[in-house]
Amino acid sequence: MYFQPKSFQDALRLKSELGGAATPLAGGTDLVVGQRKGHARIENYLDISRVAELRELSERDGFLSIGALVNHARLETCEFSALAAAAATVGGPQIRQLGTIGGQLGTASPAGDVSVALLALQAEVELASIRGRRRIALEDFFLAPGKSALEDDELISTIYVPLGRKSDFYKIGKRNAVAISLLMVAISTDGASDISIAIGCAAPTPLRMKRSEALLGKAGVNETSIVEAAKLAAEDVSPISDHRGSADYRRAMSTVLVQRLLSRMMKRGEL
Repeated sequence: MYFQPKSFQDALRLKSELGGAATPLAGGTDLVVGQRKGHARIENYLDISRVAELRELSERDGFLSIGALVNHARLETCEFSALAAAAATVGGPQIRQLGTIGGQLGTASPAGDVSVALLALQAEVELASIRGRRRIALEDFFLAPGKSALEDDELISTIYVPLGRKSDFYKIGKRNAVAISLLMVAISTDGASDISIAIGCAAPTPLRMKRSEALLGKAGVNETSIVEAAKLAAEDVSPISDHRGSADYRRAMSTVLVQRLLSRMMKRGEL
C-alpha cells in the first residue's frame, strides 16, 4: 500500500502502526535501484516527501541543523568543506536534487560519502517516534551493512553538525562522479587537539579511526605523527575485495588518503 502523510506527526503515527512493514520513501534514489535489482521487497510505501518541516536547514544552539529531507544539492554550498565535497560527489545533478541526507543515513551503507563526512564532523542524529525523540552520536547509528540503530517505529528527523569545525574530504572511485566510492576519507578538527578521522568502504560500516585520533591528540600534528597515524588507520580497517577494488588496495589507500588529508590541512594551518 501507499501512504503519503502531510505532517511529521502523521508520518510517525503511520510508522508506529505499520512498524517494519513500512518503508520510508523520499527521493527514492536508493530504493528504486534496490527494487530494480530485486534487493528490496516493499510491503508499504511511507512517502514522507511532502513533510515540509523535514526540509529545514538552519543554525541553532551551536549546530547546523539539517532536516532529513534536505537534499545533497543544498549541502554542496554548506560551510563544512568535507560535507560540501562529499555531497558534490553523490551521483549526478538529478540524483543530488532528489536524494536526501536522511535517505543516505537510513540505508546504512558503508559506501555513503555523506555519511563518512558527517561521521568525521562528529554529527549527531535525532530519531523520532510517537514515543518521543532521542539523539545519538552518528558513530553509534551504524551497526552493520544496511542495519542501523533505527527502531521499527522510528524515522530520522534531524542531523546536527557542531559549528566551527574545519574539515576535508577525499574520495577514490572509478570515475569522478556517478560512481560508487572505492574508498573515502574525511577529517575534521576544532583547530586544537580534537581531530576526527572517518573512513568509508573499508569496513562493514563507516569507521572512526580512534587510535589515529588519539595518537595525533597526544603527539600533536607533525610530519612524523601524520605518518604514524596513517599507518594505524591501515591496521584498523577491514576492507573486502569486490569488482571495484581489492582489499589490499583499499588498505593501502587508507594510509595514503589519511596522510594526504592530514598533510593538506596542516599546510593550510587548520591543524
